[in-house]
Amino acid sequence: MRRTVAPIYALIFLETLVWIAMVPLAPTFADELTLTGVETGMILAASSLAALVVAFPLGLLADRLGARQVTIASACLFTLATLGQGLADEFWSLLLGRAAFGVAFGAVWGAGTSWISDSLAHDKRAGALGAATTVAGLGFTVGPVLSGTLADRYDTGTPFLAAAVAAALVTVFLFLAAPAATGEVTRQPLRDMLRVARGDELVLAGIAIIVLIGLVGGGVNLLVPLQLRENGVSAGEIGLLFSAASAVYTVVSAVVARMGARSATLRVAGMAALLTGLSIVLVLFSSSTIAAVAFVLLRAPPWATMDTIIYPLAAAGAHRSSLGRGSVMGLVMLGWGVASTAGPLIAGGIADSAGTRAAYAVMIVLCTLFGLWLLVTDRSRAGARALEEGTAVDLGRLYGARDVDELRSEYDRIARAYDAELVEGMGYRSPAAVLEVAQRLLPRDGRILDAGAGTGLLGTAMAEAGFTRLDALDLSAGMLAEAARKNVYRALHQAKLGDELAFGSAAYDGVVASGVLTTGHAPAESLDELVRVTRAGGHVIFTLRSDQLPPGFEDKIAALEEAERWQLVERGDEFQALPSGEPEVVVRVWAFRVL
Repeated sequence: MRRTVAPIYALIFLETLVWIAMVPLAPTFADELTLTGVETGMILAASSLAALVVAFPLGLLADRLGARQVTIASACLFTLATLGQGLADEFWSLLLGRAAFGVAFGAVWGAGTSWISDSLAHDKRAGALGAATTVAGLGFTVGPVLSGTLADRYDTGTPFLAAAVAAALVTVFLFLAAPAATGEVTRQPLRDMLRVARGDELVLAGIAIIVLIGLVGGGVNLLVPLQLRENGVSAGEIGLLFSAASAVYTVVSAVVARMGARSATLRVAGMAALLTGLSIVLVLFSSSTIAAVAFVLLRAPPWATMDTIIYPLAAAGAHRSSLGRGSVMGLVMLGWGVASTAGPLIAGGIADSAGTRAAYAVMIVLCTLFGLWLLVTDRSRAGARALEEGTAVDLGRLYGARDVDELRSEYDRIARAYDAELVEGMGYRSPAAVLEVAQRLLPRDGRILDAGAGTGLLGTAMAEAGFTRLDALDLSAGMLAEAARKNVYRALHQAKLGDELAFGSAAYDGVVASGVLTTGHAPAESLDELVRVTRAGGHVIFTLRSDQLPPGFEDKIAALEEAERWQLVERGDEFQALPSGEPEVVVRVWAFRVL
């Protein structure tokens, strides 16, 4: 069966539909179950409160156990909770079902979006995450009408029973058809995660935008209907207006999601925030019905734009900073929960004490401040990119070099930017994986050759781990110059892997190679020389792609084993070498003992 994220979208749609379904059905439940006003309010608030409480912890859990596992578990809980709401015949069973549903809702927006983010290549990630918001918008649009129609035609619990059946089917498809999340399980200490997230402007932007949406949206949803009601507009007409705005929202969201990474920028977010503030001016200076209607409809496009790019921005920052996607998505969801709870309270308090116009004025100020911060931050990032443009790492140019001279020239060009872009920008993991094996197999005082040393990322890690006799070898003089600045190597040698190396046989106790034995960089014949320069009993440790083994390596490894020149010691687990740059590329560490 073809793997697709469609079951995750289906789960998001159903959970959004069930979330909004309670709004039109709450009065009917109150009548049938003889609920008090306080009890009805508790029913409406239970899911929001539960989602607020569990969103971040479940995001952390997704990083530790896997986003797929947590999402599927939440789908099972969603199915049972929705069934419980449909069968509830008294207050406590309905309250429990609604609270359990809130837990599942918080999980899908933390773990579910993390699953989408980790299962797709970076060029498709922004559009896919944006589409999740579009799907939610569709659920908000059709949910009230669908649930009301089913309840009127059959029974109040029917919409929930129907959703439970659909949820059970979606859960099955999550097992069978949804893609595997390729991101590694993350066990980053909470304090470190929060520290790194605080320093990533894309993660901060995602949280800031959803906080703005929660604060302003909560206030608008409280004040505008009150204003329209005072003008004599009926509840049905108010509902029709907001349904029309939801339809506009969904269409615009679909367009923004289709644009993918082109729309998921701080500049777009900043402009959308300012336009939202500008639209509020309509109701600031006029309390007429026309002004309110125009505001609700004109607000929808910038509102949809901001809402759709929240998760793409946050995910881009999480991948770039090697943060657990579940944790970051949980933080985003936590920001929404706090802000959407506080928004109506703050707006209502200001309106009661200083008037409705004062509340709208505060919303305009918030939109302006958030919008300007996003634009200023975007300009700062653009300036930094301009400074680095001439040295940006282009993986396509590295892998597509026509010959060794072009490859050497490209590495010389990017040498100064290499560490920052690969480690901070793409989350480069191979050096750490090689180091872990080297610490088990190589003596700390042994003579170690770092083959394809580059800028010395692996050598620096090994020096910090206590290795004291390291030599570097690389094709690029520019890369070796950067390695020299780290002061961890005894000697630096410029040479091409695949040629005969200018070292005596058995010159080293071990050889390490991280990310260099790959297409266009070092041929399989390189292994002959690495074995030759390693003493008997020493080890050769290197990374190789496992999803697409480079040409010739499988045969060369087998030939060296058959010739009894080395013996396999370890064949490590697969991992993403560049989770934020090429998440589809999977590698593993190999270790051989030279005979």
